[in-house]
Amino acid sequence: MSTNSIRSALVAAGLAVTMIGSVSQALAAPQSAKANLSSDHEISANWGSSVAATGTGEIQFDRETGKIDMLRIEVDGIKVDELAPAGPNGVLGAIHIHNYPQGGPKFFVQHLPAELTATETGFVFELSDWVVEDPKVKPGLTADFVLSEIDSGNAYFGVHSVHDACPKNKKDGVAGTCAAPGTAISGHLTIVE
Repeated sequence: MSTNSIRSALVAAGLAVTMIGSVSQALAAPQSAKANLSSDHEISANWGSSVAATGTGEIQFDRETGKIDMLRIEVDGIKVDELAPAGPNGVLGAIHIHNYPQGGPKFFVQHLPAELTATETGFVFELSDWVVEDPKVKPGLTADFVLSEIDSGNAYFGVHSVHDACPKNKKDGVAGTCAAPGTAISGHLTIVE
C-alpha cells in the first residue's frame, strides 16, 4: 500500500470516527418541555384550588448527564410570601416536579433548589446546571427515574401556596389528608419536539 493510500485510509477513518461522535452527540441532545400553569390543571382542580394565578414553565434536561440545564417558571398572581413550602420544616420547598398519578406507588416530589425573584405581580423561579438528586420522598426512586418521567410526558410542575386550596390540613373535608399545603396551580410538562 502506498503512503498516499495509507494517508487516505487514515483520513477516511478519522472522518468516520468524527461522524459517529457527531451522531452520538446529536442523539444525546438535551430535551425540552414546557407547561402552562393554572388552577384548571387536573391536580390543582383536584385540590379544589380557586387561585386565579397563571404561569408558564420550561425545562431543558439531559438524561445522559443527569442535569437540568435550565428551568424557568414565571407566575403571575401568587406573591413570593404566599408560597407554602412542603415537607417537614419546609425542606421540600414550595415548587416541585411531580409525576402522575398523584399519591401513586411511584409518586415523587422533586425538590428544586432554584432562586426566586419577586416581580410586581408574582415571581420568577430559575435553576441552571443542576445535577438532579434522588427524590426525598419515596425511597428507592432515582434521579434518572425523575428525568425518565419528564421525558415520557408523565410529569407536571406544582406550585404550593398559603391560599385556601387545602384549609386546615383537610382535602375533601377529611382531616389529616393534605400531605402538603394545597397545590394552588399546576401544569403538565409537554415535551417540545
